[in-house]
Formats: sequence, structure tokens, C-alpha cells
Amino acid sequence: MLMPPYHGVSLNADAPSMLDRLGRIADAAKISILVLNALLSGVTLTMSFLVRLAREMPRFSYFNVEVPFAAAKPRTLTDAGGEAILGPFDGEEAITMMPDLDAGASATMPCALLPDLLRPVIDHHTRGRRREAALPVVN
Repeated sequence: MLMPPYHGVSLNADAPSMLDRLGRIADAAKISILVLNALLSGVTLTMSFLVRLAREMPRFSYFNVEVPFAAAKPRTLTDAGGEAILGPFDGEEAITMMPDLDAGASATMPCALLPDLLRPVIDHHTRGRRREAALPVVN
């Protein structure tokens, strides 16, 4: 997983510079790479940039979307990127996981927060059982 290069809120790389750097990383990598699209960096990664990245550099096929109103982003990303997008992830600590799953997210990035409770939600949702996914887990 990596974030785009940044040096504080006011010193951001432009799209050509980011593509150059990410391209060098993709050339050196032997595995798929997940891009962290987080406002924390101060770098705006547009959906068109992410789609371009996935199409031009197949190692970049997973995206963790940590932006406000993220629920619209997974579907936009997969609709625009097609088969180049293998994993649009919910990136808000699973707080918005259900709307994000409904919008096409394939997983969540909750750090170490309750994976045993979140996994059944994703499993049910993936199998088309939204009602069961939305039910509270009782142990």
C-alpha cells in the first residue's frame, strides 16, 4: 500500500510527476499495489487519475478510498475502470462500510478494528445477502 508523493499540504506533485514516480515503483514491484487515496496527504487523486493509473500500470489495481462521501466512489471507479480495478476498498474504518459495499466496494480497510465482526458482513454482502449483512453480529 502506498500514498502518492507529498511534502505537506502546499507542496504537491502534479499528475505527470506522480505517474512517473508510481511507474518506477510499478516497474520494481513484484506484487499488486494498493493506492491509498487519503485527504491526509493533501494530494487530490481524481477518479480519472486512478482509472488511468490502473489501465496504464496493471500493478495498481486496488484502491483504498478515504475521502468524504466515499460511497459514490467505488462504483464510479469500477464503472470507469472496468476489469483494471480489482479492489475498490472502503477506507473509513468501516464506518460507512454498508453504503460503500452497496456502491461496489469489495472490502474495507479497518486497521485492526474488529476484523472478526466485519468479515461476516462482507461475506454476506458478497453473496447477495444484504439483509444478513446489515444485522448486528451476536456472539
